[in-house]
Amino acid sequence: MSGTISGQEQRAAEQLNVDLIHGTEVMTDVGGAHFAKAGGRETGSVLVPHPSSSPNDPLNWSRPWKIIVAVSQLFYVWVLVCSALSIAPMFPFLGMEFHLDQQQLSLLTGLNVITLGFANIFIVPLANIFGRRPISIIFGFLVVLTNIWQALATSHRSLLAARACNGIVAATSETIMVQVIADMFFLHERGFWMGTYFTMYFSGAFLGPIMAGNIAARHGWRSFFWLTVALAAFSTVLLIFTFPETKYHRNSSAGTKTTSQNDEKILDSEANSELGAEQVGKGKPSKAQWLPVQKPDSRWKSFVIRDLTTPILVFFNPIVFWAALMLAGPADLLLIFNLTESGLLGSPAYGWSPGAVGYSNFAFFVGGIVGVATAGPLSDWVARRATIKNNGIREAEFRLPALIPFVCFFIISHVVGAVGYDRLWPWQAILVGGFGFSGLAVTAIPTIAIAYAVDCYKPISGEIMVVGTVMKNVLGFCLSYWVFDVHVTNGWTGVFMTQFAVSMLPVVLTVPLYYFGKSLRRWTKNSDLHRMEALI
Repeated sequence: MSGTISGQEQRAAEQLNVDLIHGTEVMTDVGGAHFAKAGGRETGSVLVPHPSSSPNDPLNWSRPWKIIVAVSQLFYVWVLVCSALSIAPMFPFLGMEFHLDQQQLSLLTGLNVITLGFANIFIVPLANIFGRRPISIIFGFLVVLTNIWQALATSHRSLLAARACNGIVAATSETIMVQVIADMFFLHERGFWMGTYFTMYFSGAFLGPIMAGNIAARHGWRSFFWLTVALAAFSTVLLIFTFPETKYHRNSSAGTKTTSQNDEKILDSEANSELGAEQVGKGKPSKAQWLPVQKPDSRWKSFVIRDLTTPILVFFNPIVFWAALMLAGPADLLLIFNLTESGLLGSPAYGWSPGAVGYSNFAFFVGGIVGVATAGPLSDWVARRATIKNNGIREAEFRLPALIPFVCFFIISHVVGAVGYDRLWPWQAILVGGFGFSGLAVTAIPTIAIAYAVDCYKPISGEIMVVGTVMKNVLGFCLSYWVFDVHVTNGWTGVFMTQFAVSMLPVVLTVPLYYFGKSLRRWTKNSDLHRMEALI
């Protein structure tokens, strides 16, 4: 829903006797209220947000254009994450060259993770002021430079500084694609694309270590970073030619409609009616949207104030805080596996080489693919079925039951990590039940949770990801300090059960959220958060 509720939506809600607040959508024609639908079909999903009549509106771009834009940005995300989070299989080589202990090695990941999170506090306002396109391209070139620095590092201190700087400039991978999804796709499409985003994000962390371990074993650890230099340069150049600007200001009260019966004038956007469907799937980017540098938004001061303060304000919003924890839990469980795989599988109990340890990450990747193939479509299907039963009124909470099967796999992966690590289970059980199931959870659970939060507060989709990534990465940074100390005193069971306690808190809170989520949304229905879309 846009920042303001249209007159047409309000009339439909009154006829259905529904409290229409943000996150509650009218997904059917009611009386004289007719809405634009997917494919222009009467049976198609109502298009939310409602498209404008401009062919340059990203919501109206043709399917091929949307896929081109999404794929180029998703590849960019994959490359940035791959260069940032693939260092674990190279720990043995780095430890020998720089004489580092396990704590110092894990800090190479931890410092990168913490800068990845906090850098988005500044990246989101920059993307809102200058646009998604120029910020993605500029930061892409900066990633190239930091990867060169990592490849040339001659000391632990230099490598640590390079890792920190790389985290700062690679942070665009954590928020801009979520903004692009909100810019370019309708409500009924977001589940799938959010799942695809998380799969590409985490597959960078899955497949990157496979490449890193094998390249380091055969050609030296520096060769991996030279590969990431080439990949980052290619993905950035690709953005120049395939990624137009998706930030688009859509006037929600652009026109006046006159009824034929009583000449009554009703202030209502043409986008809220069937007229807005005429351009859907027929548009394309304009020349202005391809400019290398967008004219800074004249309201830049408002963006800076808004985007620096909003993450702090929304951090205390129960729905956003819950979604952030649902992102952090699976991601940090995967990080534990990532930090410990070399030590466990490379130990005398298993005797794996660094290259073989790298190949173990295929288990994460396969699990992640299963997650994206099921989570987005399942959550959209569950929500659609519930909407039909609810007389065409869609509540944001209708997505949440889709979490149930994925939470079951999430719990199993904790148990396998705890018991399997301590008792040295066969590697097949650890890779499938631990690595594979955590890979499934890390793409599926955040997909549904973040899509739910964006459904409730679409105007602040970027800020929602800032809160989520800061939460995820702060907890991840802490992991690099306590994991090995807890292992020494309490074994692997202590490590995984500590993470289990943190992860299960938001999972348990999902039950009351399903029943009382609309009440929470009602408390913020007059919040300025909903009017922020007028700025964008």
